[in-house]
Amino acid sequence: MSYTKENNVKADFNSIYTEPPPHKYISTMAEHGYRIGEKARPYFQSAVQLLEELNGEALPVQMLDLGCSYGIGSALVKYGCSFDELTAFYSNRAPTEFSSCCDATRMWLNVVPPACNIRCVGLDSSAPAIDFALHSRLLDAGISRDYELAGVVPTQNEAAWFQNCNLLVSTGAIGYVTEQTLAKILCHLGKNHSGEYGPFVVVSILRMFDIQPIREVFWQFGLDFKPVPGVYLPQRRFIDKKEEREVLKILGERGVDSRGLEDNGELYCRLYVAGPEHQLHVLFDQMIQEM
Repeated sequence: MSYTKENNVKADFNSIYTEPPPHKYISTMAEHGYRIGEKARPYFQSAVQLLEELNGEALPVQMLDLGCSYGIGSALVKYGCSFDELTAFYSNRAPTEFSSCCDATRMWLNVVPPACNIRCVGLDSSAPAIDFALHSRLLDAGISRDYELAGVVPTQNEAAWFQNCNLLVSTGAIGYVTEQTLAKILCHLGKNHSGEYGPFVVVSILRMFDIQPIREVFWQFGLDFKPVPGVYLPQRRFIDKKEEREVLKILGERGVDSRGLEDNGELYCRLYVAGPEHQLHVLFDQMIQEM
């Protein structure tokens, strides 16, 4: 399914992914009250802890961040940074020259031990963003590919990374990417991961997107998929009245009640989890406890 209508009414931030360092991306997101990474982080970290408990800490969790941009998800989950800390660092301390920025980022990340002992693999269509995330070591591995394009499939190396990942996370990328991309990932996800439990999936998806095609692609690859009830996560403020009006129109057409959420001037996501049918209840219960 194409989400062309939904994406056409939303603000287009593609231009901020084209610069080698992340300064413009982070400052623009901060300007618009970006909160989804911070709000989703406890659920991602809780899933990491659950996999460690179930599979044993000797088997590090390998997390695939779908739509990782400059490695922000890794900064939040692996290194325990807050988005406010990232904003302050890239606004006031990090040089804008690429190599110097990478060096400064590595030094900053190494001041304290990582919050989570995990390996982070990032997937994004932006080559500059992935390049920065790798050189700054925000990511342990990075893939710059657009699997929405017909005929573009994972290479052998890319498939190997997916096969060793036992946790898939995403903050708002699904909708920009569709079941086309997910199918090319899920056919490999977790096939060679160590441990009995997984792969697990924890993703936030904007409420304006029809979830049925996404749910069906997870089912297609043997993963049960369900929302976590009562969890509504703010993504960012609307950039203007036009975006707000058009998003509210789409929500109304789909019968989604926006009262108390989008009506207050922000885009909102639902939280979804997925995993093998006989294991999903364990992850689901963990997310409920995190509320």
